[in-house]
Amino acid sequence: MISPELRDVLACPLCLESRGCEECSREGVDHSACSRDYDVRVRCACGGPEKSRLVAADGALRCPCCGIEYPIDENGGYVDLRPRWSLRADTLYANHDFHERLLIRDTPPVLSAGVKAAWTRRLLGLRPGDTVLDLGCGAGKFALFHAEHGQRAVGVDVAPFFLPRARKRIDLVVADLRRLPFRKGVFSHAACLDVLEHLDESGVSDVLVETRRVLGPCGRLCVYTHAMESSRLASFQRGVNRLARSLGRLGLVDSQRERLRKSDHVNAIRSHEHFDALCAAAGLVVSRRRYYNVVFKAVVEDLWLRLYEQARARRRSKTKRLAVDRPVDPGGAPHGRGALLAARLLTRLLMLDVTFFGRIRTGPFFGLIEKRAPDAHAVRPAPSKRAGEPES
Repeated sequence: MISPELRDVLACPLCLESRGCEECSREGVDHSACSRDYDVRVRCACGGPEKSRLVAADGALRCPCCGIEYPIDENGGYVDLRPRWSLRADTLYANHDFHERLLIRDTPPVLSAGVKAAWTRRLLGLRPGDTVLDLGCGAGKFALFHAEHGQRAVGVDVAPFFLPRARKRIDLVVADLRRLPFRKGVFSHAACLDVLEHLDESGVSDVLVETRRVLGPCGRLCVYTHAMESSRLASFQRGVNRLARSLGRLGLVDSQRERLRKSDHVNAIRSHEHFDALCAAAGLVVSRRRYYNVVFKAVVEDLWLRLYEQARARRRSKTKRLAVDRPVDPGGAPHGRGALLAARLLTRLLMLDVTFFGRIRTGPFFGLIEKRAPDAHAVRPAPSKRAGEPES
């Protein structure tokens, strides 16, 4: 949907107003300064100037600074505020066929997705009435989950492949996360799950800077991503994955969707210290971190459920005699109340991976990120060398 509250906070993704603090004001300049000085001004210690407010213009929204008109899809339930130029090559997640192959269904977050949803809410301390910006919302599952718990959720993603229920129930924006099209300080909370690993280092830095700008003074961001390191416990998961690959060669396990999901990964975060440095350079600080060592998940979701799904797909293929050119749906989501109840019970089991092993340093992690107190210096480009030890 496109609510009046959403329209009030939308802005041009590319244009900054001339007024800011002493460091970032640019009086008496034309639109060319928007692109020329954007990176410097948006990184100012004050949070940067406001972005140019959009005005209604015959079924679209127009920027009074650059004159670009952005379409509103009332029937589709979203507004398209992608910049009219690309910051880098399009992601696979912007491809319709890619989304079709992922077989995303409108089901509650369960299993590892349920773990991520629960820890996001726990770290952010969400309460009814809070605003939550879901960065890289995908089909909109997590944003719907927050809305059902009383938050006003806004989902933003680079591609418009949203669930029909999401189009009706939550505000949706198609945009590039590296140029967020919102006014300054309009969200109290933000979440970014399974997104940063798809960006290069400059992209991660841009997302952090943009998120800092749209969060309010006490705003919080929860991320789930991973650094390129692991723990001894991770060897158990690698062993399970090797077993799954062996079973896959025998036709007993299908790991295609998991391979598809990770095929777009760039993995630019080299270590937790590297991520801390990127946050610091964006005017943010990681105030809490919980690691995700997958032990129960490896056995339950990565092995046992895949065995079950493949066996179920083979039975369906035999009983229904599917045509050769018709894809077999391998499952992956609960069907019916009994299956949903079982999935929720298994989610509780998977939560133990963070409860028991959440302080053992490894690559995947949940991070609670807050705004640093502003000082007299502008936010600097992220350093590439390692900083101090991360906080847990």
